[in-house]
Amino acid sequence: MNHPAIEQLLTCSVCLDRYRSPKLLPCQHTFCQEPCLKGIADKISRNVKCPECRAVHKIPAEGVGGFPSNRTILGFLEIPVEWIQTLQGSPSQPCQICGEAKELTSCTHCDKSVCDSCQHLHVEELKMDLRKIATKLRGAIPKISKALGTLEQKSFSMKQNQEAIKAEVERSFEKLITSLRVREKGLILEAENLMQSELRTLRFKQEHLEFMLASISSHCDCIENQLNDLQRNPLALELVELKTQSKDWTEQVEILGQTEEDQFKLLKFTANHADIHSDTNKYGSVSWANKSSPNRTCRYQVSDAFGQSGTSSTEVLLSQSGNTAAFLPRATGNYLFSGRQARLRHTNLGLVNAQALVTEGLDSERPRLGLPLYGHQLLLLYQLKGAMRCKFGSRGSDLGHFTWPRGVAVTPEGNIVVADSSNHRMFDRECRFLRAFGSYGNSDGEFDCLAGVTVNSQGWIIIADRYNHRIQIFDNEGRFIRKFGQEGAGEGQLSYPWGVATDRLGLIYICDKDNHRVQVFTLDGCYVRKFGQLGNREDQLEHPHYLAFSPEQKIVISDSGNHRIVVYDKDGRFLLKIGSEGTATGQFKYPRGVAVDSKGNIIVGDSGNNRIQIFHRDGTFLKSFGSWGTGDGQLKGLEGLAFQNGNIIVSDRENHRIQIF
Repeated sequence: MNHPAIEQLLTCSVCLDRYRSPKLLPCQHTFCQEPCLKGIADKISRNVKCPECRAVHKIPAEGVGGFPSNRTILGFLEIPVEWIQTLQGSPSQPCQICGEAKELTSCTHCDKSVCDSCQHLHVEELKMDLRKIATKLRGAIPKISKALGTLEQKSFSMKQNQEAIKAEVERSFEKLITSLRVREKGLILEAENLMQSELRTLRFKQEHLEFMLASISSHCDCIENQLNDLQRNPLALELVELKTQSKDWTEQVEILGQTEEDQFKLLKFTANHADIHSDTNKYGSVSWANKSSPNRTCRYQVSDAFGQSGTSSTEVLLSQSGNTAAFLPRATGNYLFSGRQARLRHTNLGLVNAQALVTEGLDSERPRLGLPLYGHQLLLLYQLKGAMRCKFGSRGSDLGHFTWPRGVAVTPEGNIVVADSSNHRMFDRECRFLRAFGSYGNSDGEFDCLAGVTVNSQGWIIIADRYNHRIQIFDNEGRFIRKFGQEGAGEGQLSYPWGVATDRLGLIYICDKDNHRVQVFTLDGCYVRKFGQLGNREDQLEHPHYLAFSPEQKIVISDSGNHRIVVYDKDGRFLLKIGSEGTATGQFKYPRGVAVDSKGNIIVGDSGNNRIQIFHRDGTFLKSFGSWGTGDGQLKGLEGLAFQNGNIIVSDRENHRIQIF
């Protein structure tokens, strides 16, 4: 770095002088303690608004001096100005070729310092080395071309093998389904037979009871007639006979009651779920066959479930001329590779046999947002994350450009919605600009530094209008529908709302950032409930920024001020905490965007560390990628995240662009 560059680094953007006691705000921007920060501090609300990004920060109890000092800037300030000015002068060391002390130039190739007279000779040596390397590389072209042709032939044969295996799997499972259908009909017929038999028995008993009912009724009538007949006195023998008959009927009634109570039963079906599920999970396997001849055969082995054994195989010969190998990494399961990654890749172990079955090739130059991925495929795909697949946008106010983009979301159709400080923009699934709506202001459909954005199941776009302290809702064409919220700390009031998300019932959850809580509203804007307050306990938050729902409707929140991720149930009860302040894997510095995939894995935008971190649903660390910078795959102050079908969509805020990984 030369003198002007260092001086620019040491200049405050407010007073345009050298820093005096440089203080670092939570948004990572630096300013003089006095008079810059002290001059813009609001003594009443004890807040200070960053002149660079307009973020509002709470002033520590000891005043603006309580903000941490920028130790990097302080280190540069301690260097004497005379030493910095000497960076413009010529070095005093001798030339590393001729040894004479002259004005030297540093060679970018070998880091040697050479004089002007030796530079030409040094460049000629470099050219000669380049010619030798180019000749050597050109000689390797036929070998690479031959290997490429072999791999293309192998890829074609493997696709044929895949289709044959797919057909065999379908036939095998159709056979199983047919067997289950036959068993289903047999069980239904068995149930019908049992029920018909039981119904016949019940009908017989019903007829018997009807006969008994009629007989007992007639017997009782006969007794009453005999006893009430005043003209004729019944004989003793007749009365004894009637009494004997009555006792017999009484005994039959008692026995009948006991018998009916003992014989009552219901038909029962036992499904044996545990056995069939266990057998189903063990049914079949896909593996590579051993190479036993110049032509290798890939076999698909199937063993019948439910106790039956058998083998079904489909053979497709893979033609292999010469030594066929791949530069793919060894693996035991199915991997997803990009179109370029599925080609040759060299390892320090040399050539290895390919053990990974490529089930789908993803074009690295055009992201496909419509391919659903689940379970193990997602986890395998995350291991390959880190290289940028697509980017769009740059700083500006024209269509397709951004100024501090923040929230991102994906519509049910797969289109990408992006919120930046003065516009709201939508892109189609191929990242081409579709439409923009909104302008600066506080009227309906106008914004003042919007932040989070989400899309509900109806396709309505829900936006956090940050500096207007409200939420606005639009249809999928950008037409204004309604708004709700106003500045304040009461129920239903908002203070710099940020992230928004909706649950399955359509309720809207909002990160009420400066009130350090989450509030819940209906789609009509009616207040429902709230949870969270300022603090660092499990049930407390400090400047929550973004939130997302898991498939189980758990709420994942980026608790930015506490440098952690917290998980609550939809009623606000604490479930899990992930991370702490730091730069190691699994730690955070001011985390922002969060997203959850179809299996509950959590994706976090670690803004202060300029990286993406991925965690298992239980908080176990899985993957991290990204670094500070402006190049492809690099990030500067990332903001919102969205996830769809294996693609991680990142709002690269200070690079004024969207990147897709």
